[in-house]
Amino acid sequence: MIKVATEQKSAVVRGILAAGVGKRGSKPLEPELIDEILIELNAKSAPADTVGALFGGLLMKGLTPQERKLEKAFSAGTFTDPHKLARVLAPDAPPDIQNFCGRLLAGEELDRREALTLGRFLLSDLPGHGARGMAASVLRVRYETPDEYAGLLAAIQETLTPAFTVDVPGGDPVIQIAEPFDGVDHSYLITPLIAKHLQDSGYRAVMLAGRNSGPKYGNNILDLVKDLKLTVASGNAMLTGDKPGLGWVINQPDLSPALDRWVDIRRRIVKRPFPATLERFVNPCSANILIASAFHPPYGEKMITIAENAGYPAAVIVRNGLEGTLAFPLKRPVKILCSARQESGEYRRAELTLDPADFVKEDIPVEEKLDAPSLAENVRLIREYHSQNKTGNRLFNWRVEFTVHGITRALDRLKELKGADS
Repeated sequence: MIKVATEQKSAVVRGILAAGVGKRGSKPLEPELIDEILIELNAKSAPADTVGALFGGLLMKGLTPQERKLEKAFSAGTFTDPHKLARVLAPDAPPDIQNFCGRLLAGEELDRREALTLGRFLLSDLPGHGARGMAASVLRVRYETPDEYAGLLAAIQETLTPAFTVDVPGGDPVIQIAEPFDGVDHSYLITPLIAKHLQDSGYRAVMLAGRNSGPKYGNNILDLVKDLKLTVASGNAMLTGDKPGLGWVINQPDLSPALDRWVDIRRRIVKRPFPATLERFVNPCSANILIASAFHPPYGEKMITIAENAGYPAAVIVRNGLEGTLAFPLKRPVKILCSARQESGEYRRAELTLDPADFVKEDIPVEEKLDAPSLAENVRLIREYHSQNKTGNRLFNWRVEFTVHGITRALDRLKELKGADS
């Protein structure tokens, strides 16, 4: 997929790219950009959710004296009253949602019940896109609290289609594999081969997939579905009978049309909002184990906490792997966070560190970093490895073998953690 150059993006979007990054990455807007944004605001040419996202980021960053010039697009005093700004940016949103947005803009946090109410609105088809962009941006820039994540995830869970709310047929334990939906742009996906290993080990493997919302547009699981003829489950009733060799896939539009609608909103507000994290923790199949990844170090603990709050009996979070995937690096250690629920309801955690130098039996000079990896070649490699347990690409082979080794170690550690309670 072709990325649009920054200079071709609207001024409001470029404002989000500067001010809506996060606690440590947001930057003040340049004077020239402020003038361009003001023109777009006065012309009302930018989508409401994009404008909401911009001001959510700006207020969380803290307005500079120069940025206060943007108040000229509104009435005097709008920037000194967060609730007024919320009403101006989201005039069509319900009053309680406007109140939540005002509180968020003022720096307040929501409790779990309030976050559930907000989430139900965000996922609805009610008017109020300005509020959607604003709330998503505020939560992203200042980081969601565990209670906010829990409430939002509960709201998402309520949107599942009936086919994914029925009991899963009896059989092997279910492991849910959930990688970032914006995929990989510097490596090959190996996820279906991880699913194969898990199924050979006595599990049913389910991979969550969906449309790529960006801001990175790499190959994702959904891109592999057609060419690999992966089995797409349209409901829990399909998770029975002979296991497909490379696992099942659940496509987000089949799972939750409300969550799939957010793909278009996410493309308009540019930066990754709450669904980018939470769509991987939706639990349609009552999975026994969740396996997910967290590339950036601070997110490992956060994602384990989300998995526990979501009620997964056990979870494995791969940290410091290759960005956008569960695949392990071959030139640096990878950390694996494990969590298992005890009979008391509490969770026990453990951390594993695996160094590829202890496993890979050859010298690899540098970490492989591909430029726009070919989807066709990725498919070919998966097919070849699936049929022959190796390919002509030695780095691909090592990556699969080291990753499968690490996942196996993590599953063994989960058993030990559960056994500690007996």
